[in-house]
Amino acid sequence: MNKTWLAVVLALGLLAGCSRTDIKVRSTVGIPQQFEQNAAARGTADISRWWQSWPDPVLNDLIEIGLKNNRNLASIKDNMLAARASAAMAEADLRPQAGVESSGGLHRYNGDNTLKDLNLPLIGNTRDYLQAAGSPLGANRTRLHGNSVQAGFTASWEPDVFGQKRSDADEMRYLSLSATERWHGAQMMLSSEIAENYLKMRAMQQRAKIGEHSVATLKQLQRYTQGRFRAGQATAYDVREVAAKLSSMQAQIATYQAQAEVYQRNIAVLTGQEPQGFVIAAAPVDILQQLPAAPAGQLPLDVITRRPDIRTQENMVKAMSAGLASAKADRLPRFSLNFLWQTGQIHINSNTSYLKNTGGLLDASMTIPVFTAGRIKHNIERADAQLHAAIAEYDHLILQALAEVDNAYQMQFSLYQQTKLIHQAQTQATSQAGAAEKLFRFGDMTLDRSLRARLNAEDIADKQVQVRLEEARNLVNLYKALGGGWQSSEEE
Repeated sequence: MNKTWLAVVLALGLLAGCSRTDIKVRSTVGIPQQFEQNAAARGTADISRWWQSWPDPVLNDLIEIGLKNNRNLASIKDNMLAARASAAMAEADLRPQAGVESSGGLHRYNGDNTLKDLNLPLIGNTRDYLQAAGSPLGANRTRLHGNSVQAGFTASWEPDVFGQKRSDADEMRYLSLSATERWHGAQMMLSSEIAENYLKMRAMQQRAKIGEHSVATLKQLQRYTQGRFRAGQATAYDVREVAAKLSSMQAQIATYQAQAEVYQRNIAVLTGQEPQGFVIAAAPVDILQQLPAAPAGQLPLDVITRRPDIRTQENMVKAMSAGLASAKADRLPRFSLNFLWQTGQIHINSNTSYLKNTGGLLDASMTIPVFTAGRIKHNIERADAQLHAAIAEYDHLILQALAEVDNAYQMQFSLYQQTKLIHQAQTQATSQAGAAEKLFRFGDMTLDRSLRARLNAEDIADKQVQVRLEEARNLVNLYKALGGGWQSSEEE
């Protein structure tokens, strides 16, 4: 009999170890070999820490601080750790469970001998008979002193013959990996968000400085126009026109300064610091004039395997596939093994020997679903629909990523050309303003024309800052589209 049970246990163990219920799923989206718009890219190919290729130590420090101290990132990381713990629990459910139990007792009794009222045929009163025989059980009172000890060992195991529990564990593991990828994605978004706020803050500071130069020029023009008006060489309309431009520029400067402070407080929150009293150091370089080149060597397949959102959805597809396999395995029999072993001893009075007992029990059972009112069928339909929805979302994310990368590359080169052209225009306008000032000094041009030439150069300089900001922001978007801005950590 023992050999029979051993054979059953070994057979179930082998079946459980070999079982697996994978459901193969594949994306139907074709992956191109190359992107169409990145042939002219010349930047570094490693974009895991893309900000390190930007020549601004202030920006580098802010992003590194944010990755360490951001509160929302810490929350997402804790959720990731919780998901991993859940996956480990599901994995542990595949293995046998065992436990040990013990109990003990102390017993005391002192009372009348209950045998005094017991009369037996041929003996008579039982207590009197025992007294005559010299037995301690014939005493007038009964005193019992004893103790007992019992220990046991229990074990249970549900062999995963048809792979349902393995599928459940796989589902939890893939959900855990999805949580990890969401953490990677949060790192990517945080680095780009800090960079974008920093770039906009620097742009607002530069525009405010250009605006202050324009205010100085407009005040000079206002004095000149008022003088001409007093001399009868200008109209009140001319005076009011200059005054209106001056007020408008002063209002814009106030807005630029307020916006710069808003972006600065945003960075404080993103880096996990209090916004009150938070001040970013002055820029050691003009970051908008020293943008790195767009990253080269990027391939569609690399992007798909790098982007955290696609990696997240890929693991969701695998989790849904494992969930469907588990739902289908619910139609098959389930087995369980239970083992119980116990030992104990009882000692009554000091002159009574120990009473010992030892026992064991091995129990095996099988459950087969017969009638479930359609529950299993509908559960399979639900899991199958969820899997198809996850695959459709995965395909959509791939197509969207491929489009985003080429769009960002094309826009980057377009903005680069636009920056070059507006830089040429600004250089020409500055040269014209210098020439106009010389002509005024030599009496060949009136002061108002010279000042308007300077205002024109300052206006083009302001537009140049705006274009460079858009180029910088698009470069950050390109890094996001490529899936850059995160690295695996030792905790993974």
